[in-house]
Amino acid sequence: MQIHFGEIQKIVDLIEENFDREITAYEIESMSHYSYRNFQRIFFRIFNETISGFQKRLRLENAYKKLIYTTDTISDIAWQIGYFNIQSFSKAFKQQYHISPAVARKSKQEIFSQFIDNTQGNLPHEIKYKDPVSIYCRFIKAEDYNNQEINDLWESIENENEISGSAYGIIRDQPLITSVPHCRYGAGIKHVSSGISGFQKKEIFGGKYIKFTHYGSFDSILETYRIFYRFWLTESLFMLDNSDVIEEYTQSPTGEIITHIYFPLYS
Repeated sequence: MQIHFGEIQKIVDLIEENFDREITAYEIESMSHYSYRNFQRIFFRIFNETISGFQKRLRLENAYKKLIYTTDTISDIAWQIGYFNIQSFSKAFKQQYHISPAVARKSKQEIFSQFIDNTQGNLPHEIKYKDPVSIYCRFIKAEDYNNQEINDLWESIENENEISGSAYGIIRDQPLITSVPHCRYGAGIKHVSSGISGFQKKEIFGGKYIKFTHYGSFDSILETYRIFYRFWLTESLFMLDNSDVIEEYTQSPTGEIITHIYFPLYS
């Protein structure tokens, strides 16, 4: 039995878009046209976790983001991610992270402290509303957003397509929360050459963002992220949303790589 990756990705998309509820076996069978048992076996082989485990992990990771990004009450966050009482949410959260939601919220500075330690400098930023943009994407697991894996992905895309205009990176996870092997990265372009498969059409943006800009090599882009998170922690002027961070890649007239990084703002 062979299941095409595109069918797996459709189920992953369904779970990600509906992390606040259980995706049923019937939904998965209807979308994949395979039995739940067989699909489960293939899913585990690819992701090294069960479908239900994947759903639970995404739910709790989004809760963790909300705890440190927003001021929503813990009971509201439990409800937002699909738990109907705070006791069951707290129990599940503690099983995954070994601390309570209340302690996780109080530990925000500690979570980021090592990441931003000794970070220097400031960068200009601006608040922007971004209209939705339709792109074609490929996703990979990129351990801790490893540059080599991401470079290999872009090289494969560039070999298949002539990329004109902006390209986009989708940072799906917060690596200080998501375990390193599960971090996901998406490469997006506006047009796909005829006959090329393996892409999914997706809409990005559509909301308010704070934008920082990184110039030059991706080898040093982590420093721009450090500056952003230090700014966010010290200024406390806004709350972040738990949705994707978007990188927009362009070039200056002289050929220098420019990366605009859009962090979603909570509304």
